[in-house]
Amino acid sequence: MSSGPGTSRRFVPIDELKAEHARARADQKAKIQARIDELTAKLQGKFDEGKLRSDEIKSEAEAKVKALQMKAQNSQLEMKATLEARVAQIRENYEQTQGKLKHLVAEQLKQAAARLEK
Repeated sequence: MSSGPGTSRRFVPIDELKAEHARARADQKAKIQARIDELTAKLQGKFDEGKLRSDEIKSEAEAKVKALQMKAQNSQLEMKATLEARVAQIRENYEQTQGKLKHLVAEQLKQAAARLEK
């Protein structure tokens, strides 16, 4: 495996190196094997970095989801409390109105009774 003029030998796939390794002499085989090992180590390193980053992203996403779930739960609790307070206020207003109406009706009945007695 040689590189001709104007070609770049920046990266050679591991499979090509293995094929060259099979054809090479013993001294060349050691160099090729070293290159295979180097590329394999780099590949494993990139894989490990990717796995680590993937785990970090997963943890971050899970933390964000948990925070949003807590916020939603708290919002639901706050909304529930707000609605319950509103219900209590409506009931209280109703009771007050009923009390006023009963008092008004009682007064009107007293006045009507007083007129009838005259």
